[in-house]
Amino acid sequence: MAEKEQGFRKMLEKSIVENIRIEHPVVLKGQYETAYSLLKDALDTGITPCLVGPPGVGKSLLARKVAEDTARSFHEVFFDENVTPSRLIGSFDPALVVRSGRNISSFEPGPLIRAMVEGGLFVAHELNRATEFCQNSLIAPLEERHYHLFPLGMVKAQESFAFVATQNPIETSGTYRLSKVLVDRIGCWIRLTYPTKETELEIIRENTPAFSLPVSALDKIYEMVKATRESHVLEIPASPRSGIYLTRLVNKYIERFESEDAAIKFFAPAVLAKEMKVRGEEGKTVAKVVDEIIKKVLS
Repeated sequence: MAEKEQGFRKMLEKSIVENIRIEHPVVLKGQYETAYSLLKDALDTGITPCLVGPPGVGKSLLARKVAEDTARSFHEVFFDENVTPSRLIGSFDPALVVRSGRNISSFEPGPLIRAMVEGGLFVAHELNRATEFCQNSLIAPLEERHYHLFPLGMVKAQESFAFVATQNPIETSGTYRLSKVLVDRIGCWIRLTYPTKETELEIIRENTPAFSLPVSALDKIYEMVKATRESHVLEIPASPRSGIYLTRLVNKYIERFESEDAAIKFFAPAVLAKEMKVRGEEGKTVAKVVDEIIKKVLS
């Protein structure tokens, strides 16, 4: 048992890396080319940007791409109503405080403080899911590029420190309005929508290993994803991620089935329904909507 545990710890040590690099090429076409340029230009001039768009359109990937291209360390927090300022800033280890008091050695920094000290890029994912109390804890780092860490003193951010916010559309359930004070500190609003067919198909191909599907199969997958976005019943439709996942499955296992339609029909319900949400109309469920779309596209 001890040998097994020791072996695991050696494997864990080898698995630790400074930063995870982007595995697949990032498609910078159309709205993504514009958004990338705006994001980079805003950060280069010390302006805090916010990427606004529905889930799965690539907001996080664009931020990671900028961090990688500018050689910044990457830090992130996914916000919801349970995230507190201490999750961002860090906290003092009680055991170490008892032994040596509240000092630098007993402080465990959170991702925001790490980004400030390292001059990295911090991404506040879905910032409009944070409570106003948590939002207001970001004002000093955004405006003055510092944070008062009692009792250590003022932590001043490095010149290369950058803050990027992302948020879902305000009409999405579970979101809050950003406080006016915080909105005043965000100087560049970059809006993303679902990509054009040409761009989305390229994204799907780039993110599907050993892509070999016929054009007809890929078109059917895209038409299904597109149909969810055109449905008035769905509050949250399928994102580009759904198209990627469905394509990967069909691409790898199509030989199991008698036709491409059979493969798509088998995998589509499990993939498309994963993130979709109906508006609450009587008699409508995600499964029913997906079934109707599959029948329509494959008929």
